[in-house]
Amino acid sequence: MKKLLSTIILILLAGYIVFATIAFCNKPTNEICKGIYLEMRDSSETGYMTTADIAVLLKQNGLDPTGKLIDEVSCRSMEQQLNKVPLIASCECYKTINGYVVVEVECRKPILRVINSSGDSFYIDEEGEVIEHIAKPTYIPIATGHISREFARKELLTLAQYLFADELWNAQIEQIHVTPREEIELIPRVGDHTIVLGRPGNYAYKFSKLRTFYEKGLSQVGWDRYSRINIDYNNQVVGTKKE
Repeated sequence: MKKLLSTIILILLAGYIVFATIAFCNKPTNEICKGIYLEMRDSSETGYMTTADIAVLLKQNGLDPTGKLIDEVSCRSMEQQLNKVPLIASCECYKTINGYVVVEVECRKPILRVINSSGDSFYIDEEGEVIEHIAKPTYIPIATGHISREFARKELLTLAQYLFADELWNAQIEQIHVTPREEIELIPRVGDHTIVLGRPGNYAYKFSKLRTFYEKGLSQVGWDRYSRINIDYNNQVVGTKKE
């Protein structure tokens, strides 16, 4: 039975290959492209780059294949143009047997905007890649202060990844500030205080202390009781009361 099943599968596979070869070889040379399918590889649109944006970009550069002779459509030109877009990590274009062009795009996801003390402005995506410019508004933490690009791609990337992965801190932390000594301070969305994080690293431990302080401390005395909350010390949280 196994030999018979294997033989049947091989015959079917060979038949499909012959059919596909004949179909492609006999494709009419004057076939018109029927349309374009735009797909995001992660099955979601980031909001910074959508399928509608990609369609507009292709039209603006004369690369919309719809209505053109399918043999004259250059998938390579489409890929080269889309790969110039800072928010696009990679793309792949190909033609289908029934006269359509498929464009699959994978976008970068920015998780931090940096505006340093020298006036340099850029974004960092979840992989640590620099994005120079984003045309649409962003709702991600802003990092300010004494920040080199290397510091942003290493130390701040780890912090941004931690914040992005945690529902509470992703919603709560609005700004990251780096002092001349490369110590980190955080500005929250809720509460009139500054969170002193100290030197980069050990984020799980530090934010665990802060979460406990929020739940058992600020919820009792009020969110505006302290001007600074220092979580850089071992085994304690130090709050500085407002004068």
